[in-house]
Amino acid sequence: MDFKKLAIEVLEKVGGKENVANVVHCITRLRFTLRDDKKADREAVKKINGVISVVEQGGQFQVVIGNNVAKVYEELAPMLGNELASGSVDIKENDGVKKKESLFDQFSRTVSGIFAPTLGVLSACGILQGILAVCIVSGLLSETDSTYLFLYAISNVIFYFFPVILGASAANQFGMKQYLGMTLGACLIYPTFITAASDGSINSLFSVPMTINNYSSTVFPVIIAVYIGSKLEKILKKVVPGIISFFTVPLLVLLVMVPLTFWVVGPVTTFLSGILSEIVLGAYSFSPVIGGLLIGGPWILLVMFGLHWAFIPVFINNLTTLHKEPVMGLLAANQLAMAGAVLAAAVLLREKTKKSGAITAGITCILGVSEPTIYGYLIPLKIPMIASIIAGSIGGAIAGIFGSMKYSMGGAGVIGIPTYLNPEGLDAGFYGLLLSMAVGFIAGFIITLIAMKKDNKKLKEF
Repeated sequence: MDFKKLAIEVLEKVGGKENVANVVHCITRLRFTLRDDKKADREAVKKINGVISVVEQGGQFQVVIGNNVAKVYEELAPMLGNELASGSVDIKENDGVKKKESLFDQFSRTVSGIFAPTLGVLSACGILQGILAVCIVSGLLSETDSTYLFLYAISNVIFYFFPVILGASAANQFGMKQYLGMTLGACLIYPTFITAASDGSINSLFSVPMTINNYSSTVFPVIIAVYIGSKLEKILKKVVPGIISFFTVPLLVLLVMVPLTFWVVGPVTTFLSGILSEIVLGAYSFSPVIGGLLIGGPWILLVMFGLHWAFIPVFINNLTTLHKEPVMGLLAANQLAMAGAVLAAAVLLREKTKKSGAITAGITCILGVSEPTIYGYLIPLKIPMIASIIAGSIGGAIAGIFGSMKYSMGGAGVIGIPTYLNPEGLDAGFYGLLLSMAVGFIAGFIITLIAMKKDNKKLKEF
């Protein structure tokens, strides 16, 4: 595929460079923030060879490319310039782009902007932790082996230094200087403060009592701190003389925000995140089976509309604080359910290009990337979508029966299987997880095969 040609065509159909305020990419989508949405030709973009679909959500014009999105982005970025294609522009205030967004859309856009850039590395480290858990359970390694200690250190780095990484990402999103956001995050895990959290050696500042906590691996404290700090930074830039603002503004931000974070932001967000975790665990404990039925399949719809981003911080928070995530255990089957459904469609499709495309989408879905399946086949054909939701719910209920849990962040599909292995060893939850995924795949395949055989008209029209 000619990725440069694809990038040129997409840019032209979204209204050209002058209509692009900002563009970033996630795992499968180019996410444009446009100055005028009306200038984008939605249908023309969808017809471009290499584009799977278009989604307009969270104030963004999202072009679904699939696995090659990074290569298209690499060609697109030079056409726009680093400023527009780096995600570093504070669009609302610096670009004159004003859009009416619901609070949920604003929240979804903000969360995706903060977490999407981290998910690739986060998944890689989570999968490595899962593989190491397999090695421990199988006896290939022990927790005292030099090899294990070295590899585990690699896998755990992103989690330990999460405040620094999220500090950079949140600064990007909120329009703060990136290195200032990273420094705020680094302050939360500075060795002196980590030590003080355990021995109480720092207990006040200017005679005002202060409780130092260990914020390594945390999610919310640094995001809130950077958000407030970004507002302070903007105010200071307006009042501090330009000749000294270069160092004075960061100095004042740090002197205000670091104490404020230890005094207020950190304790409050830690308390609230603890309540959030308890609510999630309480809801799960009430009935994991009902939970699996209600969200196991419909989760596909949340992903389709980008609404799943609202849950990502909760999942990551649970993994970093509780070292397990119950709800994600209910969701593994839906990925395989979609794969089964699209492969069943591939069996029935007559046209060679669409048949081979469905097979490719199914394999990709099994490996953890669902957008080509969702937008290329499930939505247009409808029956596979319904089958996937039903099969995903059945699989989710099975995972609920066995108490399946996710123990580290990682990929979806079969690639993510190691992340569901309890570090303490094989348990019923892991076997139930495998069963739920198998049932989801088989049910998605069979339901689609039976239902679509009765709808030859839909097959002919596709």
